[in-house]
Amino acid sequence: GSAKPGHSEHQTGLAVDVMGSNNSYYDFEFSDEFEWMRDNAYKYGFIKRYPDNKIEITGVNNEPWHYRYVGVDAALEMQKKGLCLEEYIETLK
Repeated sequence: GSAKPGHSEHQTGLAVDVMGSNNSYYDFEFSDEFEWMRDNAYKYGFIKRYPDNKIEITGVNNEPWHYRYVGVDAALEMQKKGLCLEEYIETLK
């Protein structure tokens, strides 16, 4: 599904959709580029925004192509602890 008008993370300028050399969002999860993003994106401050094991928390189905910039420090902590953005924000309260 798509976000309602005015409610997309892309409008913040902090979110990107990544496509592999196969030119498909839906096959991205099976690409070499996905493996690289999974293993390295956090080092540059990006997180996979909607992981498949956090659907009940994010309220959004798995989107392996959707990454959000949160900064290197936050991304590193989220990676170490296995947190999605909603869980990380709760640790800041």
